[in-house]
Amino acid sequence: MSQQTPQLTAEAARAIVEAVTGLRGVAKLSPGRFGEVALLFPGERIHGISRPSPRDDTYLELHVVVDVSSGVVLAELGDAIRDTVRSTWPTARTVDVVFADAVDSPAASPQN
Repeated sequence: MSQQTPQLTAEAARAIVEAVTGLRGVAKLSPGRFGEVALLFPGERIHGISRPSPRDDTYLELHVVVDVSSGVVLAELGDAIRDTVRSTWPTARTVDVVFADAVDSPAASPQN
């Protein structure tokens, strides 16, 4: 009997976004140039997070806007993001982090 992996819900995706954006050095998650980086749920788009393989909820990709004024080392921030995603969504096996943009402070974050 094969074990079914839990499906990523909108609630879990929002929890991931909230946890990651709470990290020092993360200004926000990026929706991509045209809003293409998003998880789609009925009546809702959660920007900045995607599943590179649509049927695999264990593989997630996050597009991060970095707050460079925090002085965080990017390699360490990437590790912290991966750890945060895995503690929020333990089903995640592979977590790719894309540093999509950088700003001087969270307030200077572009609206996209």
